[in-house]
Amino acid sequence: MMKNWIGTVVLVGVSMAAGLLLSQMWEQVLGEPGVFSVAAPPQVVVKQPVELPKCYVDFVTLPPLPGENFPRIRLITVVDTEMKKIAVYHEDITTGKVWWLSTRNIQPDLMFDQHNATSPLPSELVREHQRLESEKKENR
Repeated sequence: MMKNWIGTVVLVGVSMAAGLLLSQMWEQVLGEPGVFSVAAPPQVVVKQPVELPKCYVDFVTLPPLPGENFPRIRLITVVDTEMKKIAVYHEDITTGKVWWLSTRNIQPDLMFDQHNATSPLPSELVREHQRLESEKKENR
C-alpha cells in the first residue's frame, strides 16, 4: 500500500514538472500563456506631461545679397516660452559679429483668436462645427 502511495506522489510530481516545463516552452515558442504559467501582473505606465523647453533658438542663413557669391548673414531667433518673448539677431558669418534687431513681448498677441488670418477663420470653423453638431442632434 505504501509503494502505491509513493508511486502516486512521484507520478503527480513528475506530471506537474513536465506540465510546467511544457507550458513555459509553449509560451516561449508561440507567445501564448500555457495552462500552468503564471501571468505577470499588468504594468501601469504613467506618462509625464510634456514640458515645453524654456527657450527655443532657430538659425536661418539668409540668401546672399545681390553681387555676393555666398551667404553672409545668419538670422537668429530666440523664443522664451516662459516669458512669452521673442528676440531676433543678425550674425555676420564672416566676422562673427552679432547685432540685436528687435525684441517683442508676444503675450498680448497670444490673447487674440485671429489677426490677419485667412479663410477659413477660426470663428468660421467654430460656427461650422456648431452647425454640424446641431444637425446631428436633429437627426437623432
